[in-house]
Amino acid sequence: MARQLKVYFFVTLVLSFLGARLHATETLGWQDLLPDLDSPAALDDSVPWGERIRTDLNKKAVRIPGFIVPLEYDEQTVTSFLLVPYFGACIHEPPPPPNQTVYAIYEPGHEMDAMWQPVWVEGKIYTTRVEGELATASYSINAEKIELYE
Repeated sequence: MARQLKVYFFVTLVLSFLGARLHATETLGWQDLLPDLDSPAALDDSVPWGERIRTDLNKKAVRIPGFIVPLEYDEQTVTSFLLVPYFGACIHEPPPPPNQTVYAIYEPGHEMDAMWQPVWVEGKIYTTRVEGELATASYSINAEKIELYE
């Protein structure tokens, strides 16, 4: 009986750990959105480097830092935006390449204090191209959480 109980707890512990790993959020940096230089996507000469993406990221839970460029907002609450790697992108400077731009939707709305404040955006990322007036994004994210970058 004691042996069965030990086996039960061991199996439960392993399954809990695996379940947590399957649903874990992966923290990305902007370089992580680029394909590896030796991947088939990097070798495709018909696609400009700035438009090459990592299809393996599609539908993954991720967390990525960046700056918000508001697209849809009222007063200070932003519901859709571009997430970009540096301040001033798309407004004061030319936009980053599409594979360094993420189109984001955050249904509850994010209260912005200042545009120069970097944030963490967490949610499911998709390899969906979105073309807009300010920029083209090769990725999109359904944001579930936005918090200040610290």
